[in-house]
Amino acid sequence: MENLSDDLLMEIWSRVPYKMTVRCKSVSKRFSAFISRPEFMSRSISHYHTLLQHMNQEQHHKEWCLNFVSKRNLLIVFLPKLHLLNPQSQNQLSLSFLGRKFDPKLDDERKKSALYSRIVGYSNGLLLCKKTSRGRVYHVTNPMTREWTKLPLPPPPLTGHNQRDCVFEGFVCEPFYQVEANNVVTLNSHNRFRVVRFPWLNDRVFSHTPKFEFEMVVFSSETGQWCRKTVSCPKGFVQTDILIHAVAHRGRLYFMGRMDLLVYDPFNNDAHQCCHTIDYPIHSPYPRDLPFTGHVGVSCGNIRIANISCSFDPHVLNTMTVWELEYQDDSSCCCWHLVHKTFIPGQDRRSCIRPEFETRRECETVDLGMQVRAFHPHHGDVVFFQRSHSIFCGNLRTNQFDTVGYGIHGFQVLQIISIDLPGWPAPVPSIT
Repeated sequence: MENLSDDLLMEIWSRVPYKMTVRCKSVSKRFSAFISRPEFMSRSISHYHTLLQHMNQEQHHKEWCLNFVSKRNLLIVFLPKLHLLNPQSQNQLSLSFLGRKFDPKLDDERKKSALYSRIVGYSNGLLLCKKTSRGRVYHVTNPMTREWTKLPLPPPPLTGHNQRDCVFEGFVCEPFYQVEANNVVTLNSHNRFRVVRFPWLNDRVFSHTPKFEFEMVVFSSETGQWCRKTVSCPKGFVQTDILIHAVAHRGRLYFMGRMDLLVYDPFNNDAHQCCHTIDYPIHSPYPRDLPFTGHVGVSCGNIRIANISCSFDPHVLNTMTVWELEYQDDSSCCCWHLVHKTFIPGQDRRSCIRPEFETRRECETVDLGMQVRAFHPHHGDVVFFQRSHSIFCGNLRTNQFDTVGYGIHGFQVLQIISIDLPGWPAPVPSIT
């Protein structure tokens, strides 16, 4: 193949899955330099998206896999058949290169909850991880290429170094590439990211009082430093009583509150324009319970929120509602649109507990009923649920619900992150 022209190599290698292509870098210096060229990456991404457009929803629905990266971290990885990974193979994603706490074989499930590892966020192919749930050591990594970078320590909590670090966290990264009309690919070699720490204002007296001004601690990949920012929220915002990570979408972070969503743009330095709130759907029966019974995520390119009016009786049907956030043409106004309202069958709690855990103490199997854990990013009818240890996949249009796996821990401990793998892995932005 050394005698082939660059044009012919471009036609051949752009049709080869990424992982196989990377392996060929070691064949020769010419191949290594050729595969690293922006022109080749653009051609490979364009070919990938052309094939993706010809795939129907049914094929998308089938292509996902459950991927444990630690005892308490489960990834739902979405990947079409043409992707670089095969869900039927043993070649699943792993974060073991970050240490034993991200290795399911070495992670100790019996350690205290404050010591287990967490995935803080996922955005455009990159994960933000930390080795302890209450720690301040962050790693930004690409699980496909195993590249990672360690962030400097953020400022200590205002309560002091020895106090528990209670913050709402978020991670957002700019996309490495954009596919425009006619599959024209534009690479963004200077993609930036932000890590946001939103201190929990756990004041027992004023915890339910709206705050119109609060502090965000933000890390910038361009400066390589953390900074404290005071932001204003015109309508006010009340935090939840549980720490829920923010959802990243189109450069913004969505934090769940008691009565509404807080939308924060960490790339906007205007303290009066970077933050606003969106009320929960007015038809939600119990809006104050949404942080506990609901789920916010992204499906079909839009923010969605789901809620279950749950019954603990397995013979009673649960009401499931899903709303989608729609923006107007000027992107300044938005409204909720009901996309699903259906009844899902109840599940017997005893059948949702793994047999080896039935003899454990009660706190290991706290039953919170059916909970929505993830949306399918491409198939708007598919939702993932959990009750106790059991994980279900349900189609809200056909009302078909199947048990697809088991977690080691229940809802209060097991973390489920859905990731939609891009056509070409994003490099981890360098910290200047």
